[in-house]
Amino acid sequence: MKVDPIKLEIIKNSLIGVTEEMGIALKKSSYSPNIKTREDHTCSIFNHKMEMVAQTAHQIGHLGAFTNILKNTMKEHRIDELKPGDTIVVNDPYRGGTHLPDIIMISPVFYKNRLWGFVANLAHHSDVGGIAPGSVPGNTTEIYQEGIRIPSIKLFKSGVLQEDLLKMILANVRTPEERKGDLQAQIAANNLAIRRISELIERYGFDELGFYAEETIRYAERRMRAEIEKLIEGEYTGVDYLDDDGITDDPVRIAVTIRKQGDQIEFDLSESSPQRKGPTNCTSSMALSLIMYTLRCLTDPDIPQSEGCYRPVKLTIPEGKALNCRFPAAIAGGWEISRRLIDAVSRALLKAMPNRVPAGSNGAMNQITFGGKYPDRDARFAYYETNGGGFGARPDKDGMDGVHSVSNTKNTPVEELELFYPIFIKKYALREDSEGPGMFRGGLGICREIQFLTDVTFAIMSDRQKFKPWGIDGGGEAQGSEFCLLSGSEKRTLRTKTTAMAKAGDTLVIHTAGGGGFGDPEKRPREMIKRDLEEGKISLERAKEIYGWQ
Repeated sequence: MKVDPIKLEIIKNSLIGVTEEMGIALKKSSYSPNIKTREDHTCSIFNHKMEMVAQTAHQIGHLGAFTNILKNTMKEHRIDELKPGDTIVVNDPYRGGTHLPDIIMISPVFYKNRLWGFVANLAHHSDVGGIAPGSVPGNTTEIYQEGIRIPSIKLFKSGVLQEDLLKMILANVRTPEERKGDLQAQIAANNLAIRRISELIERYGFDELGFYAEETIRYAERRMRAEIEKLIEGEYTGVDYLDDDGITDDPVRIAVTIRKQGDQIEFDLSESSPQRKGPTNCTSSMALSLIMYTLRCLTDPDIPQSEGCYRPVKLTIPEGKALNCRFPAAIAGGWEISRRLIDAVSRALLKAMPNRVPAGSNGAMNQITFGGKYPDRDARFAYYETNGGGFGARPDKDGMDGVHSVSNTKNTPVEELELFYPIFIKKYALREDSEGPGMFRGGLGICREIQFLTDVTFAIMSDRQKFKPWGIDGGGEAQGSEFCLLSGSEKRTLRTKTTAMAKAGDTLVIHTAGGGGFGDPEKRPREMIKRDLEEGKISLERAKEIYGWQ
């Protein structure tokens, strides 16, 4: 067929629109605040070649999972044996997923018994079992401790629910009713997408829609190659470190060598640390997610997300590294180590992309989980949330305050937290004086104080306590993260990777890191210092000491 550019644009946006509608359906019909409020989910469409055609941007951290999960999943299923109404469920990181709470649903799209492609969605469930509520413990040494591991299995066969499989999954989680509701929401999202794609087939024809789906992939590839070609030729290196691995105090090295040649680019992580005893390991899919996120942000974020974005990119990570671990390594902290890749890649690209790269950001997902038994009824609860921090200063403006600098998820409002869980939020604010000073300052971290109204087990999965967000061109480091538990008059300092108990009345204090600064702090305009003072973002003492305020 000859490509009609107008039709290509219409169909490309129609397919993107289907994934966005999937996301809305999933959000509106789910049970848990983490999905319905924070939008911790992603939806995608694939063609019959298992190439990703379109994807939502609800959760940027899932960028790498969907390029591999379908291909890996279908190694365990015969495509010619799939039937309308089949749905496959999987959450295994070693099959191309992310971490265990991220459950993926995959459904084939048939039109008059012909396979057109697939739809899939991923949603982060607030608990999938394991040794700690929320299933992101800070002290695991193997994946078996982190929750139920679901291989690639058919939850639906020809539209019929395999009830024994669902019972098995729900028997291994702390909040089965909530999990059941969220799984049903994922199924509904896929079914909606199948209907919408069928409507597009009826409008354009089976083969023509497939042709233009492939053209959207080639279109994204052309745009990505054009952006890569603009980068300065050469080899660049960047290094950052995690504080520790949750078990030992040894830092975890994250090293990247970037080789750019023409319209292709390679990210080589061979010099990074070997996989660790604790949970700060990740799969290559998670590593790819954050590499692609960084590349997308620093080139052209408007390129539509599809298989084409990945074709000019080569990822080199030997198996057995912390960024490409071997089974059964613990992986609960996978987002922490893969998230830090953003800073390592940014450091490497400083010379390849002059005046485009921000200073070091908060650099952690700051995952907080807790759970226990409701004090007023015979039921259990499990809470999960990531917490934002400071974004690094840009060459021409301050870093953003209190944001998720990668995940795209929202925060759960205080009112909803106190409605769903037996807690009281004593404080939720920007963290004064946490910025990295500079002519343009880094963003502020977040301060949150959670008082438990019943006994709980809680876990922290974070970082940036020892290795703080770095500045550029004379800009200063930001304040690192801090965590503690207040029990009466006693204050207990906590590590960034912790699993512990708290009693009713105890308060968990969360201080996330800020962002690094850009340029000499003494060159910061007076009116900007004055504004920060008036807004309570910096103290008068800091203004005088760091910025020369008089």
